[in-house]
Amino acid sequence: MLLPYKAKDDKIAMGLLSYIERFHEMDDLRDEMALIKSGQRHLSLWRDETTGNVIGLIGYDLKDDDRIIIVRYLALNPSFRGEGVSYDIVSALTEEYPDATLSGTLELSDFLNKWALHEQRTMPNILDSDSNGETHDDSE
Repeated sequence: MLLPYKAKDDKIAMGLLSYIERFHEMDDLRDEMALIKSGQRHLSLWRDETTGNVIGLIGYDLKDDDRIIIVRYLALNPSFRGEGVSYDIVSALTEEYPDATLSGTLELSDFLNKWALHEQRTMPNILDSDSNGETHDDSE
């Protein structure tokens, strides 16, 4: 279940962000938390419905009156990797903003491509289509 970040979630958010290499340095982590707290970056937490624990998060920016979502990063507790939870997080985010176009950083492009194929959605910002309407996954 996707939950909006609240100030009381600081320690959980910082712990999950620390799984991301660019936030290994405390100064970088503090800078990111400042962006989140100022509202310049959006953060949603993922709660596992079985355990009730927060096990992941997604950081994103909203542009053009919430019509464009730019995913900046995704972090997941290593114990839950390989179970499709990352796909569930992105799917929940798109359900929250059904009219928005999803995009992401270059670092996340392969993942978002695979997610789009997994969801069997046509996403022009992520997938290439040829003149026959067939999609191609260039990540292989």
